[in-house]
Parts: sequence; C-alpha cells; structure tokens
Amino acid sequence: MPECPVLTLLNLILFLQWALIELARKPEKQQKLREELSRFSTADPTWDQLVSELPYLDSVVHEVLRLHPPVTDTNAVAAEDDIIPLSNPIVTATGESVSSIVVRRGTTVTAPIRTINRSTAFWGPNAKEFEPERWLEESGIPAKQFQGHRHILTFSDGPRICLGRSFALAEFKAALSVLIRNYIFELIDGPETKIEKHRSILPRPKVAGQTGAKVPMKVKRVA
Repeated sequence: MPECPVLTLLNLILFLQWALIELARKPEKQQKLREELSRFSTADPTWDQLVSELPYLDSVVHEVLRLHPPVTDTNAVAAEDDIIPLSNPIVTATGESVSSIVVRRGTTVTAPIRTINRSTAFWGPNAKEFEPERWLEESGIPAKQFQGHRHILTFSDGPRICLGRSFALAEFKAALSVLIRNYIFELIDGPETKIEKHRSILPRPKVAGQTGAKVPMKVKRVA
C-alpha cells in the first residue's frame, strides 16, 4: 500500500481538534450537525449510515479535511522531461510571460496541498472559511478539475492516493458523531477566540498568545 500519512492516530486527533474548533466557532453549524445525529440517541450509526446516510456529517468532515490537511505539501521527482501547461500565463523573474513550464528529468516538484485546498481560484471567495454547506450544493465545489478524493488533495492523488481513505473517513465520522451527540463544545473566549498554528512536525492548533499547542474548551453534556 502506498504511504498514507493521513492514517495515523495523531492525525485523527488533529482532525477532531480542528473539527471541534470550527464547530465551536460556528455554534449554529454544530447544532445543525447535532440535530442530524439526534436519531442515534440509543445506538451508534452503522458503517453504511456513516458512509451514505448522514450528508451534513459528511460535509463537516470533508470541510475539515479541506481546510486542515495534516500534510501541507508533498514532493515528487520527475521521471522524465515534461512540459506543464499553465491555466493562466505567469511572468518570470526576468519579465518574460510564459504559458507553460519545462520540467527536466530529476527535478523535484512540490504540490502545495493546503494552498490548493484553500485557493479562491478553485473554491470561490469563501475558500478559507469553514462552510460545510458547500458540499451539499452542486455549485459549491468549483474545483472539479482535480481528480483527488472529492476534489481535494488531502489524501494525495494518482498512484499514491491513500488506499485507506474510506476507513479513515469512517473512523473520523464515528468519533466526531459520538462527541457531538453527547457534548456541546465552546471556546473559552467565545466564537471569536483567535486560533493560531503551533509549529511542529505536524501543524497543531493553539490559542493565540498561549504557550504550547493547547486549545482549552468549555464542554457541556447535551441535555
């Protein structure tokens, strides 16, 4: 199986952290998700239900994956000479306008996963905002030229796409559904709490001004 950095316990924890932060920032979306999950008050959803019967949960999960990929970029080495066409011409450092880039064999090429996932050119003017509803609308996903899973590059693409992505998604959905069904999550200083990235091997969230990767929350059991 190709290496899949998304399939780790640490990444599941990071995904859950970001999901709870985003849902605490927008309590109305947290409540909307809780209402969708309310029919599972006495039993957990089955695999089939997690995969295909909970559209808003699916939307929340994919929006978190889009905004907060654990691996922000990936590198590949060109196996042969190639020419990459550009959708729009660019101006080089020498002032020349070019519409394609020549890549020589052996050149390292970087794919900026996080930048592409958040690009306004591909995802519209609200690309950097947490809006799960975009996944429920046909017009909400303009980045359909990408062949990655659901048009995001979090699971990579091509021959190295993560083969265990279905399991990773179901695991994320199962854990998040249990938390949201049973608890209400609020940021200590309310929805406007400023969150920053803590520098580490994998980017982790932190409250602005605090030391270390910590995001304290108020947690209340659902009545």
